[in-house]
Amino acid sequence: MKMILSSPDLAEIAHLKDLLESAGMECFINNEVSAGLMGPIPLNESTPELWIQDDSRLDEALQIKRDSQQPLEGKPWTCPKCGEQIEPQFTSCWKCGSAKGQRGI
Repeated sequence: MKMILSSPDLAEIAHLKDLLESAGMECFINNEVSAGLMGPIPLNESTPELWIQDDSRLDEALQIKRDSQQPLEGKPWTCPKCGEQIEPQFTSCWKCGSAKGQRGI
């Protein structure tokens, strides 16, 4: 077993776990429950960790991790309905719900 990620951000750990499992890797989160017990438990003993079962897939798992941490390419776009500036990773406007592809975008 190899640890892939240690982070106080449980959402980040869970997202990477989903990506690894989608690639067919068995993995688990250590310290998932104790993450919220800060105080009497030292931080290094309560920080969530993501581990993979198969050591032979370490390089593949680390590449998936790197890819997931890269910013998305593209340019911000302007909503065709309300004019709001939207970041490139989104396909619809957060303000009015219009799709990116509407009205020639």
